[in-house]
Amino acid sequence: MIRNLSINRIYHSLRILGIETSCDDTAAAVVDSQRTILSQACRNQLKYHQPWGGIVPSIAKNHHYENLVPVVAEVMKDIEWNTIDAIATSVKPGLVISLWQGINFTRQLLQKYTHLSFIPIHHMEAHALTVRLTHDVPFPYMVLLASGGHCILGIVEDVDKFYRLGETKDIAPGEAFDKSAREMKLHEHPLVQDMAGGAAMGYLAREGDEKRYQLITSSYSAKMKDCSFSFGGMLSQIRRVIGKESIYYGSSSTDEQKLKDFAACIQASIVRHIETRVHRAILFCDTIQKSQWKQRLVLAGGVASNLYLRQRINDLCSHYGIELVCPPVEFCTDNGVMIAWNGIERYRRNLNVFERMPEIVVPEGRSPLGSDISEQVCAYDLSVPFDWKTILGKKHVLL
Repeated sequence: MIRNLSINRIYHSLRILGIETSCDDTAAAVVDSQRTILSQACRNQLKYHQPWGGIVPSIAKNHHYENLVPVVAEVMKDIEWNTIDAIATSVKPGLVISLWQGINFTRQLLQKYTHLSFIPIHHMEAHALTVRLTHDVPFPYMVLLASGGHCILGIVEDVDKFYRLGETKDIAPGEAFDKSAREMKLHEHPLVQDMAGGAAMGYLAREGDEKRYQLITSSYSAKMKDCSFSFGGMLSQIRRVIGKESIYYGSSSTDEQKLKDFAACIQASIVRHIETRVHRAILFCDTIQKSQWKQRLVLAGGVASNLYLRQRINDLCSHYGIELVCPPVEFCTDNGVMIAWNGIERYRRNLNVFERMPEIVVPEGRSPLGSDISEQVCAYDLSVPFDWKTILGKKHVLL
């Protein structure tokens, strides 16, 4: 049953418990409608998955099962349950086997605390709206959601109104970073062995020469004048170069600088592919006379914490007079705070707020966010410079 909210209840200070289990992080948080984070906790599983070179669903499931009780207990230790208005839980998209753990645990809590409402949350919607907790950002705005499992460029017009300008056609940038790091055996490198692949790559790239090696973005990227992404072909090329040049930690023919240079090259190739799509999105907004869509750009998701990406996009935004807004790094990766805040946004609008949890709540591994308008972008055939910084008085390649 959808909750029928009274005016008084909508506008008093709300408190929402958020539960996140979409991948390998077990997280929870309590946030109120005054944008105060009252408590939060998270247990990461990186050390359990790292030996396998990626997320193992069965391992993720077992650790969620073990972690949910202590994580929620930690979050609620100084908060009375009768002060909580609802539980918001990620139900899509993500690892289905992981999402089930959060859904089942939420059901147990709702059976015990019957005054609580239930708010199902779209994981990517939560990422897109987090910035409204940390900054004063009104609708509409452009958002780049880049993570290990997703890459979406879109427009956020309201809490539940999104337009997708483009998304990845194969793998996400975070996956490209992580698999490249695995091929380079960075998990064995003493300086970065405790870091996730993308973070390890970014750390080494700081002292690398990105021009030492040349990687060509995918043929899809070169041919299609849209805002969609493709990292699969780039990853294949990276693997070929690693194999041919023996660029991996422990190789007798690879010194430390060679690793750093190739890491910088990989990072630059991935970031500039993203940058080209963002640039085209800006031009698209001008073309269709929707300047309000590009007044500000929000970077969200785990890959958005990459400092090189932030710098490149910041320079692009500065060139066009666009405000760039980035949530704090700790809120770019998966967390309970963003789920709780999404719950606040939905509760205040009475959007899909249930007085009782439906008998059937089925998690979804894939779930598109909003409406797809990518074909409209493609129809305008907008060319952008390969390196936009060469625009002023210099030759440049158009993509």
